[in-house]
Amino acid sequence: MRFVPRHLLSRGATDFRGIRTNSEAAKSAAGRTGHYTQAGIYARRKGEHGSAILESFLSMILLGLILFGILQLFQLVLADMVTDYAAFRGARSAAVGFRDEYAIREALIKAAPVSGPMTVPRSRRVSVETEQSFLRGYMEGDRNVEYANWLGEDRLHTNYHCPHYGEPLVGGCSLCSRGKKHYVDASVNGFDQTMRFKFEFVNYPLDLPLHDWLTGRDSIDISAESELTNHSSSFLE
Repeated sequence: MRFVPRHLLSRGATDFRGIRTNSEAAKSAAGRTGHYTQAGIYARRKGEHGSAILESFLSMILLGLILFGILQLFQLVLADMVTDYAAFRGARSAAVGFRDEYAIREALIKAAPVSGPMTVPRSRRVSVETEQSFLRGYMEGDRNVEYANWLGEDRLHTNYHCPHYGEPLVGGCSLCSRGKKHYVDASVNGFDQTMRFKFEFVNYPLDLPLHDWLTGRDSIDISAESELTNHSSSFLE
């Protein structure tokens, strides 16, 4: 029979060698503190899961705001670049002798990628080839073409809060762009040596979600001017 020291017996259960096992020590500590009971472990894990869901939800909201802001900024930068190009093409057309009407049409055609959906001729699905043929006929004066942000009377409901979003706008709408009209202002000014062309999107719509909350507005003006040397006399000789 092996002798077990008395001070070891007073500390609790021991193994056959008189040394306390790790599992028994953990159970003893759990009994004293209550941190490792089954109920305590479940309560702590449940609270951790709730905080993780809340943190993930707040992070997703922040990332969504950043994403929508970047997309809206990208759209505005693209519209500004296309507007500059449209002004240049209009000035070039006027500088080589085209009439003002055709110079403005040339600028409008080049601005078509950022002019919104096509409203005239009305068609649910227009392929790229069909749209190109429409624009070619418009440049030649054989067809009328209209986009939502161009000159003309046909407009669309542009506010995503509006129940008629995307439908043709007849008259005004209290929800869409606060009653503002979207249109293009294009003008040609010819001088002896230069030809100046101005192209502007008036009240260009901001149509991404949360744009009114982020910017405090639902439209913005985008304009560009281009000035080239007038070579019309050389081309018209």
